[in-house]
Amino acid sequence: MSRPGVRVSVICPTYNRSRKITDTIDSVRAQSVADWELLVVSDGCDDDTEDWVRGSAARDGRVRLHRIERSGHPSGPRNAGLALARGEFIAYLDHDDRWRPDHLRVLLGLLEAGAELAATGVAYHDATGGEVAPFPALSAWWHPQLQLMGPMFEPSRVGHRRGLAEAAGGWRTGAGLEDWDLWLRMADAGHAFRTVVEPTVDLLVDGGTRRNRMARPHRLPLVVLDDAKAAHTLLGDLRAGRHDEPFRAACLADMREWYGQMADTGELVRPQDWDGDLHAEIERVVLGEEKLFGELVLVPERGRFAIARNLLCARTEHARRAARLLPGIQPREMRLLRELADGVQAGAGARPCAGAEAGEGVPAGAGTPLR
Repeated sequence: MSRPGVRVSVICPTYNRSRKITDTIDSVRAQSVADWELLVVSDGCDDDTEDWVRGSAARDGRVRLHRIERSGHPSGPRNAGLALARGEFIAYLDHDDRWRPDHLRVLLGLLEAGAELAATGVAYHDATGGEVAPFPALSAWWHPQLQLMGPMFEPSRVGHRRGLAEAAGGWRTGAGLEDWDLWLRMADAGHAFRTVVEPTVDLLVDGGTRRNRMARPHRLPLVVLDDAKAAHTLLGDLRAGRHDEPFRAACLADMREWYGQMADTGELVRPQDWDGDLHAEIERVVLGEEKLFGELVLVPERGRFAIARNLLCARTEHARRAARLLPGIQPREMRLLRELADGVQAGAGARPCAGAEAGEGVPAGAGTPLR
């Protein structure tokens, strides 16, 4: 049962954050919405982090410290927080991120208007506090296919109705991207996000964060060639940017068609606070890319040579699903890649085999060029 006076339970997993945890806690205490509880769940901290949390709790009774045995993964503390939560809604906050004062007001506005899942915009910062990347409005659009094809919505941006996470199986451990994994399972259960573009979270992007340290065990072969020299030539041409212009044109056409198909399903979600032109935004994102094909690699493929991508992916079953979807949403790009492979392998006496069915994986960015 929800406790009277608590609209939202905020779950913050932490491990050895020390005094810096108070910056995150203070960003919750500064919220324009007052009826919250903050559950700081220590994942077996062995430094002075818990002392700093206790100090904050002594000054504000809405802050609660809970300690669990070391799990080594944020899913453990998040599940423990869900079990302790007393609010009607759940929000998440990672221990190295901070909320702007209106974050909960914006998030609860979406949830109390009927959203089951909600996500706000974000400002990305490095360890010095400098802004490192703009937040494109296109990243706040949502559809079940978009949720499948790219990592969306870091935990610090997300809120949901109480009970939804547990019904979907809770937070699972793994190599990473546990947030993507949970949102995908929620989408599979029929729950939809509602979003805004407004940045209400300052999120740390740093080489030392877990996402940047993740291994990428999944590869998506895009085209497979018999001839090693031809494969090296094609990969070199792609990396050198010799085919960027036709690929950008193909990507632009593919994305416009895909978003049109998603809109036809009635499930495509436009950010509530954005009234821009979708086609213009797609064009801005696609044509604004500085470099294509940076993640392509050449790998052996059953005695042949595959040009593939090392992929950031939640789980193997996730990779397989996305690989099946890819040819239908990027047909022009895949066709262009096959044509280029045919060209460089002309006279070699072998036919290239292209397509996601050649292996398992998932593209790292929804609708972005094969790169």
